[in-house]
This record gives sequence, structure tokens and C-alpha cells, in this order.
Amino acid sequence: MKFILPILIVSLSFLFAKDNTTYIKVDGMQCSYSCAGKVNSVVQNMKGVKESTVDFAKGVATVTYDEKKTNSSKIVEGLKKNTSYSVQLVNATTSSSYNSNNSCGGSKKGKKSAI
Repeated sequence: MKFILPILIVSLSFLFAKDNTTYIKVDGMQCSYSCAGKVNSVVQNMKGVKESTVDFAKGVATVTYDEKKTNSSKIVEGLKKNTSYSVQLVNATTSSSYNSNNSCGGSKKGKKSAI
């Protein structure tokens, strides 16, 4: 019985939480350590961002944020302003369709974006 209240509180907090996850395509990263780290650092320093990861091979940043404090457009604009990479918002349902053809130092010439 004494565990019902804490479980109820935790459950309700998940129901009322306003966290969203968005996927952002980042083109132009040349290396998995410093380039992906730069993207991750810029995103994590934005107000309202709770978590971010960058998949260098796919060129996709996954960002979880509080929608009361920021939105996906602000995150994309922040990346465009603070990095030299080409940044686009990606629909969550299409993020798994990216393949890992990117390679360190690869050229973008002649390649069309999947978006």
C-alpha cells in the first residue's frame, strides 16, 4: 500500500511531461569525434534541451526537449547559427530510412539529400 502513492506520482509526472523528441539531419560533419561532439555540445547548451545524441554515420541528431522552453525550429536555428553544417528538421518516421553511406572526409558533390 505504501508504494501506491510514489508509483502514482511518477506515473502522473510522465503523463503531464511535455518532452518531445525530434530528429535533425546534419550534413557536412567530417569526423565522428569533434564534428559530432560540436553538434552535441551546441544542442545540449540550448535552454530546454534535456538530452541529445548524434549519430555520425547517419548524420542525424536526436534531441529530447521541453516544449515549454524551446521547440524544434529554435534548435535547428541554433545549430545553423553556431555551426557551419547544413541542418534540416527530419520527420521522426523517416529517420530510420537513412543509411550509413557517409564516411569521414566524404564529398557531398553530386549527392541528393534524402529529404
